[in-house]
Amino acid sequence: MSNFKLAFRVLARTPFLSLVVMLSLGLGIGANTAIFSLLHQALLRALPVSKPHELMIVTAPGSQRAGMKAVGVSGGDDAVFSYPMLRGLERNPRGLASLAGFRTFQANLAFAGQTISGEACMVSGGFFELLGLRAEMGRLIEPADDRGAGEPVVVLSYDYWQSKLGGRRDVLNQGIRVNGRMFTIVGVAQRGFEGVTLGEKPELFLPITFKPVMTPGWDAREEWDVYWVYLLGRTKPGWSRERAEAELNGAYVPLLEEQVRTAEQKRGEDYRRRLLGTRLQLAGGGLGASQLRDDLKTPLSVLMICAALVLLIAAANAASLMLARAEERRREMAIRTALGAGRRAKIEQVLVEALLLSAGGAALGIILGAWTLDGLVALMASTQRAGETISGRLDPLMLAFTAAVSLATGVLFGIYPAVAAARGGESASMNEAAWGSSTSARGARVRRILVGAQVALSMTLLIPMGLFLKTLVELTRADLGIRRDNLITFEIAPELNGYTAEQSRELFRKIEAALDTMPGSEGATASVMPMISGNLWGNRVSTEGFEEDQRADAQSFVNAVSPGYFGKMGVALVAGREFEERDSAAGVSNAVVNEAFARHFFAGKNPLGRTFTVRQRSGKRQLQIVGVVRDTKYADVREPARRVFYLPREQAEIVGSLVYYVRSRLPLETTFRQIRSIVREHDPDLPVDSLRTMDEQVARNIGNERVILQLSGSFAILATLLAMLGLYGVVSNSVTRRTREIGIRLALGAQTRRIGAMVFGEVGWLTAAGMAVGVPMALWLARYSQSQLYGVEWKDPLIAAAAAFCLALAAAAAAFIPARRAARTSPVSALRHE
Repeated sequence: MSNFKLAFRVLARTPFLSLVVMLSLGLGIGANTAIFSLLHQALLRALPVSKPHELMIVTAPGSQRAGMKAVGVSGGDDAVFSYPMLRGLERNPRGLASLAGFRTFQANLAFAGQTISGEACMVSGGFFELLGLRAEMGRLIEPADDRGAGEPVVVLSYDYWQSKLGGRRDVLNQGIRVNGRMFTIVGVAQRGFEGVTLGEKPELFLPITFKPVMTPGWDAREEWDVYWVYLLGRTKPGWSRERAEAELNGAYVPLLEEQVRTAEQKRGEDYRRRLLGTRLQLAGGGLGASQLRDDLKTPLSVLMICAALVLLIAAANAASLMLARAEERRREMAIRTALGAGRRAKIEQVLVEALLLSAGGAALGIILGAWTLDGLVALMASTQRAGETISGRLDPLMLAFTAAVSLATGVLFGIYPAVAAARGGESASMNEAAWGSSTSARGARVRRILVGAQVALSMTLLIPMGLFLKTLVELTRADLGIRRDNLITFEIAPELNGYTAEQSRELFRKIEAALDTMPGSEGATASVMPMISGNLWGNRVSTEGFEEDQRADAQSFVNAVSPGYFGKMGVALVAGREFEERDSAAGVSNAVVNEAFARHFFAGKNPLGRTFTVRQRSGKRQLQIVGVVRDTKYADVREPARRVFYLPREQAEIVGSLVYYVRSRLPLETTFRQIRSIVREHDPDLPVDSLRTMDEQVARNIGNERVILQLSGSFAILATLLAMLGLYGVVSNSVTRRTREIGIRLALGAQTRRIGAMVFGEVGWLTAAGMAVGVPMALWLARYSQSQLYGVEWKDPLIAAAAAFCLALAAAAAAFIPARRAARTSPVSALRHE
């Protein structure tokens, strides 16, 4: 306890230095706390369920399964299965203790006059039992609910119950309208459970058997080759993943054979061969099912490395300042030695001081970390779906992490100054401590090494920051293949309000006509699939002359668009014509394809007038190509040109929702009001979703890159400021230590310019040495991050040169005041002082 009392008194004698150390450490610890909290929630946190390590995600990797695939956030196209396959494996989950299916979808929810647009998760009857969850109130969905004649029941999520319904206990057995259909509330899910997918936060859960009710006009639930369900299983106690996988495939193969028999009239031998070659694999499901986790793994890892480097720079800066103070305390340590203090006691004393500074930095870091985390969650929520399921609060685990980092940092930056202080007290007499130099040559060398390390770490951050900045610039101005000036987009989903397919088509036509003629409009059009949204709609293509060995790559993507779509969107017509009103008539089977489609399937030949066949739910359909358009971005700004064919919107089988595009000369808010007013006139209860400019749509699509740039840029700037603070301290101390030498040089006729150059030269050597070490580390980090780059090479020499120039400029600024002070030294005063 006496050590702590003395440490408080010592730190209080130099409040400015103590505050600088704590602020430096607080910034470093806060950055690490915030980023680790994000990383833990996105990549490491297990589902709040019973024995999460036993959960398995079922996939069919490398699958060439033909048919319609509806892929969502929970996984790629190898992770979706048909409803009949779910039921077959559910009845005979060999190798698994149990198996369940789930799928989240958009829904309009109405309760007691309150309507919101949210998410609902369809689950099979054994879903909650498999997860080992309990009901917070009422009961959960059971197998009896998931039958054809089951009652329409729902279970509310705890968060929806609390935030939207006020936690009222009388909601049990009341009705809630979901997509126009009335369901009975039978329970509330366990507190803390928000589904099994990062990026999805369902407001309620309902039996999966009600899928056709939720999507009027959709009648493909019993189709074997319509894939839309995700599967989750639990291994038997003591079973390995490999054993469970082998047993499960024993049940899967007979089901594949049944699928082949069901489709043998519609498919050929190629289909049979590919399908029967498919095998299931199990992947760990303890963290849940999410493709977003794979997308976030590299960027969050890079940011964690950057935050750790900032903390190392802060620790080096603190060690440098502590070392300077240790050298100034040689007289104090000499007195303590004379009074009988041992080496261990002196080391303990300085270490206690370092730990107190680190604790102060941790307290500040918790405040800064919480503030930073809250801002990061808000930023992610505005740019990507993962932000909706990540909390901005620091939990006890994060506080424990902060405490551990604080302790490790205190020891890291305190150990050498403690040893140096103890050594100084033993090697110096009281007279030497009083009259000797304030800094030993050894201490000065160590401080130079620490500053060089800070410069190296700053360089390690500056080059990747430059690459991320270049990436964001390239993505922001990427050519989408359309004109996006003054272009506004939004979506409506009348299906979610109970509209039939024909009612939806009629509403779509009326709204499009109203948008086209509203004041300020330069034209309106629509498509089934939104651009740059991450959504995909694919189909296999069959055409005469396409080589047999290429059929494994016969996949194309699809969109259905209004007449005049390409002209209004600014998509260049390469050959033929675009869709007209006559193409919407019944019996007409025309298509427009893009250049990538024409190159792939027709090998440079003129595709106009050629035909190709696709399979739809109604059967095979032959389409004739009437036009070729320029390639455009389809789902993602980063993607290369995808093969796409376009259908007339009126002939699309998917009619549940529609995306509109309006180009307007009027101010943005005015146009937004006009759009909402037009939709409200046709249906006051129909929400207008995703209303934004196309530039905002692009910004959301590149949300990962924006987050990386903002954080890496902040870390790089902070690291550079800390390094320059350390550089300033070392150079300033060097000038003070060499006051007599400078005075003699000036007395012998040295020019002040040469004195300043001497100081700048010392800074130049330190900076150059740090850069020489930092550049290879920066290039390693850049190479590790190359999957996040776009339009720039990870070893771009111009970026490296720009980073070096900026760091050299900052170093020169840090050296300016000490150099000017050295140049203005009075020889007489300097020699009198000595």
